[in-house]
Amino acid sequence: MPFQRGDVILCQLPMPSTGLTQFKLRPAAVVSKDLNNQRLDDVIVAPCTSNISRGQEPTQYLIAGTDIVAAGIKVPSVVPCESLMTIPKSLIVRALGHLSDEAMTTLNGCLRDALKL
Repeated sequence: MPFQRGDVILCQLPMPSTGLTQFKLRPAAVVSKDLNNQRLDDVIVAPCTSNISRGQEPTQYLIAGTDIVAAGIKVPSVVPCESLMTIPKSLIVRALGHLSDEAMTTLNGCLRDALKL
């Protein structure tokens, strides 16, 4: 199944606190470019977290309001853009939703800040 940049997916993510040996089912935003999403077996994702305490920082994109429904998640969540992961598509369970163009513009700014681009 091809995934697009801006898709919010449910996937098995390796947990850094376990030395990447254990996995947790989590939502994540696909941030890799569409050409790579079509041709490669991996995608670059930014995991979502319901811990929104850092949501106002420039590297954090807060999914709130009507964006929650569009993203296919249930609660306000943060996309910490400094926590990118490359995962094989085989770890993706399903698509949950898609971020709006406006949301992606804001997320792109958070990625630029996190990566100093």
